[in-house]
Amino acid sequence: MRFVFDEVFNSDVDSTESEEAFPATSPASSLCPTPEPSPTAKLHSFAAIRADKLVKKPMTELDPALERFLRDLNLQSKLIPINEHITTTSPVFMPRPTDIPPSKPCRSPLKSSAKRQDMTAPLLEAMEESFQRKMQNLVLTNEREVQSVRDNKRIIEDERKRKEEEERERKEAEEKAKREQESLRQRKEEEERKREEAEARLAQEKQDAQRKKLEEENEKKKQLKKDQEAKVLQQRGKLGKAVTNFDTISKTFWHYKDKIAQIKKDIVLPVKKADLNLRNLLSRHKRKINPKFGQLTNSNQQLFKIQNELTQLINDTKGDPLAYQWILNFIAKAVVHQAETEVRVKPESALPLGKLSLYLLVQFPELQELFMARLVKKCPFVIGFTCEIDTEKGRQNMGWKRNSDDKWEDNASYDERMGGMVSLFAVITRLPLPQEFFSTQSHPFPIALSWHILARICNTPLDLITNTHFVILGSWWDAAAVQFLQAYGQQASKLLVLIGEELTSRMAEKKYVGAARLRILLEAWQINSMESFPEMSA
Repeated sequence: MRFVFDEVFNSDVDSTESEEAFPATSPASSLCPTPEPSPTAKLHSFAAIRADKLVKKPMTELDPALERFLRDLNLQSKLIPINEHITTTSPVFMPRPTDIPPSKPCRSPLKSSAKRQDMTAPLLEAMEESFQRKMQNLVLTNEREVQSVRDNKRIIEDERKRKEEEERERKEAEEKAKREQESLRQRKEEEERKREEAEARLAQEKQDAQRKKLEEENEKKKQLKKDQEAKVLQQRGKLGKAVTNFDTISKTFWHYKDKIAQIKKDIVLPVKKADLNLRNLLSRHKRKINPKFGQLTNSNQQLFKIQNELTQLINDTKGDPLAYQWILNFIAKAVVHQAETEVRVKPESALPLGKLSLYLLVQFPELQELFMARLVKKCPFVIGFTCEIDTEKGRQNMGWKRNSDDKWEDNASYDERMGGMVSLFAVITRLPLPQEFFSTQSHPFPIALSWHILARICNTPLDLITNTHFVILGSWWDAAAVQFLQAYGQQASKLLVLIGEELTSRMAEKKYVGAARLRILLEAWQINSMESFPEMSA
């Protein structure tokens, strides 16, 4: 709070008028024989009046800090004592004797004093009122400042209390959390102790029971040892059978390759050299048989119709062994061709084609060897055969084809063809025999062959495993996994996990697309259920 002396004593009377009313030096007064009375008495009365008025109105006690501030301002030093004459630094010009006009008769001192009192009274009263207003304003301003300081202090104090309360609550919450954690830890320790005691008690009871059992069976110890040895020998025998013998698989592969050469030598070439009537008969049968496979639908009625027609056409050739073998070989080729063209794009079509194939394989047993020779030639995966494909011979053995530009087909085309043929073979292995053959025939390709496919791929060296292996495993899964689980139960589950989880994990760095799909099939089965091809309608 700052102010100046001029603000405190600012009056409503113009300063020029004051100067005119109270000149510092008057020529008249200097010439007047009677000096002008001093205004000291009047000023003393003003001080008395002012003091009286100030005393009557009690003043609000100032804040100690404000009082120190007012003392530092030293307002008293800025006041002009009323009793003293006002001095000025301006030069006083004294008139020369020659400039002084003729003296006039001086006024009466009493009249001059009264006149001056009349003139200064309003001025003094105005100064007094102005001073009182200034002081009141100062008091009010001081009160507002004091109240503001108090409010700020109260706000600061409230904020401090609030923070202290929050800190107290936080510490209480932390203490509570610590107590709860400690209680939980103690409870867990108690539970763990009880669990360990229970386990120790159960273990002791188990040991006692085992000891008692050993004591009771002491006399049978020799016999038990013999039984255990026999069991070990039996397990070793099973283990030897379970290990994949790739030499045997290779022999089987080359057996069917030789069978293809034999077919050309003993069937195809002799027919080309046969008489015209036989060739015409076979040509007519070929034209009738070929479209039958494309007429298959999801209808059992349509399937029965095609079965009967094909059976009749085959039976027509039984009188001539060469014609009979040629027709069966043609049907085997047609079935495999249908699998690598139609089933590759529509996997569920493997079901009606598989039912038709199984019926013909059972009805005409001579077809079985021809069918497997044709199938292994195109897709050796059905017997678990795998070889390197970095040579011309290796690709030929694994069923790769060349396109019109005499270049090897792309990987996607090859994978699709292999998947279609494996789907057909998987469906045949999981289908039951037709009812009319239950009591007279055995299944030519039982579901055990599906087990062979999976186990042999799992045992294949990892450096020979390609994306195609995972593609055909996925195709087999879609076609036969449901029935495989029904046939082998828990053992089937273990094998499915082996190919879907462990085998894919071993080849994870290759990032095969087929492996990713196989893992998806495994996860879908583990989360929900397994789906298969929709059954055929009546």
